[in-house]
Amino acid sequence: MKAGSVVLRCVVILGCVMTRSALAHHSAVAYDTTQSVTLTGTVVEWLWANPHCSLSFDVKDPSGKVQRWSAETVPPADLLSRGWSRKMFQPGDTVTVSMNPGRHGEPIGRINTVTVNGKTFGGAVPGANRGGGAPGGDGGMAAN
Repeated sequence: MKAGSVVLRCVVILGCVMTRSALAHHSAVAYDTTQSVTLTGTVVEWLWANPHCSLSFDVKDPSGKVQRWSAETVPPADLLSRGWSRKMFQPGDTVTVSMNPGRHGEPIGRINTVTVNGKTFGGAVPGANRGGGAPGGDGGMAAN
């Protein structure tokens, strides 16, 4: 076997492995995409970073017990065109989050829309609300 052929085969195999890893990373397998939950809570942290932004917020149940939720979105570059920003959430802000919950009852989710300071932002899920922002929206931001 020629050296060039061996190198080409290695490059092809490496490319297939990397593509599979990338597809697995962007999978929604952790979330129940057939369900949507809407929760209101208090922002703890807003992480604006690749590969996904994430929002941590505390939710009180009827008995007063607090549960910390963590919900992810798409990368910052995708959110910018929908009106989202690095400084849109501050610790202590009240948010209402609509999301696909974790498949096994864990307090995680994939954000569909979020309302903060009277404005609803959409398009946080790959392929969702593209070009339309929040349902009935205006490119990612709709006033309530």
